[in-house]
Amino acid sequence: MTFPTLRHVAFAGLLLFSAAPALAAEIEIPIHHTEVADIGVTPKVGDTLTFVNHADIAHNLYLTFEDGTVQTLDTQPPGTTKRTTLAREGHVIVRCWIHPIIRMEFDVSDK
Repeated sequence: MTFPTLRHVAFAGLLLFSAAPALAAEIEIPIHHTEVADIGVTPKVGDTLTFVNHADIAHNLYLTFEDGTVQTLDTQPPGTTKRTTLAREGHVIVRCWIHPIIRMEFDVSDK
């Protein structure tokens, strides 16, 4: 019977580690009255954005992707959260249907 050498064990561990999928991040984005906080990081495809409405007014955020696709998060009353998972890379603009002054931009990188 042959036993694996340390080199074989290390190589097998390296294969397992490199094959493990990257964990998706959940990025919390606070909304204050008519401002959306900058996310401060570059999200990746598969990450989840969680918008938390700390304002005393409702919002209705929507995301416009680089390819022209628009995704609306529907009405978000005060004290609620809305989540969306990023499905594509590229430039994204976040706006509010109710308050057009709200605007945030960021880029989504590939996995």
